[in-house]
Amino acid sequence: MKEIVAAIMVVFLFVLKSVLASTGDRSQMFYSCLQDCLAQNCSGSSQDSQSFLVLRALHWTCSDECKYFCMWPTVNWFVEAEIGVQQFYGKWPFIRVWGIQEPAATLFSILNLVGHVVMIRRFRKEVKPSAPFYLMTHYFCIICCHAWLWSTIFHIRDVRFTEIMDYLGAFSMVLFSVYHFLVRMLAFQPRSSQYSLFFGMAIGFYFVYHSYTTFFVKMDYGYNMLINIAFGAVNILGWSIWCLKFYKRRPYVKQCAAFVALVAFTTLFEVLDFPPLFWVLDAHALWHLSTAPLAILWYKFLIDDCHYMEGQKLNLEKLA
Repeated sequence: MKEIVAAIMVVFLFVLKSVLASTGDRSQMFYSCLQDCLAQNCSGSSQDSQSFLVLRALHWTCSDECKYFCMWPTVNWFVEAEIGVQQFYGKWPFIRVWGIQEPAATLFSILNLVGHVVMIRRFRKEVKPSAPFYLMTHYFCIICCHAWLWSTIFHIRDVRFTEIMDYLGAFSMVLFSVYHFLVRMLAFQPRSSQYSLFFGMAIGFYFVYHSYTTFFVKMDYGYNMLINIAFGAVNILGWSIWCLKFYKRRPYVKQCAAFVALVAFTTLFEVLDFPPLFWVLDAHALWHLSTAPLAILWYKFLIDDCHYMEGQKLNLEKLA
């Protein structure tokens, strides 16, 4: 447990540092290049006509184009000076592909989305609609698909709106996982439906409040990362304790334990922050790649857990 918490805190510190620090765009070379480019290309009516249709469709402005093209000579200068590749505006330099800002992360976000779609279809084939948590699993799938859709859009084009939607989508998955854990822990207990309603309303109201403040008050990167880490830790620790309690009596619970351990492990990719290989593949993209197959493991656990709870439900009905 301590190792998992320590790993989560290390991730928080590294990610927060990467958000707050950005050497490349503060360099004199980049600044001079950007000012010259803006003066030469971004004044007058000709600036829009110089962009390709796909770039205009993805809202790459003349200013954005100048930042992109000034980034590469600056990167070369850093490399030749043996300083190393630096970040620009909180991001590593990536080569665009058809206007897509982060091609690898985009592709791997799509893989995660497809994984949920494929596995929910399998879930529907193997679990009866009358089984406990049948609807809960569908809600989980919808929330995850929504989150991975916005992750895809964000990695295609990073602007304020897509960034916020990506953050909120990821946070919604974390919050719903916590809610899922709380409801599963209380399943078949007295007043479980009342507790489920209470936790659902509390978590739902908090998410709406956080979304409102993020959109209309302030996008606080540090606070947003902190609450994701906090709820993520609750989620991982909660499911870990639940697994330790039941894995000997219910062999299928080992799938949940493996999933939780792998989630904690794959998160360490965020610590291995390095310049993108071939200017495409960075640690964040590898993190998305590593999470794609985890959906298979989690849905297998959900299928077996629904079967187990269905048996419990029948036993309770016989006793009644």
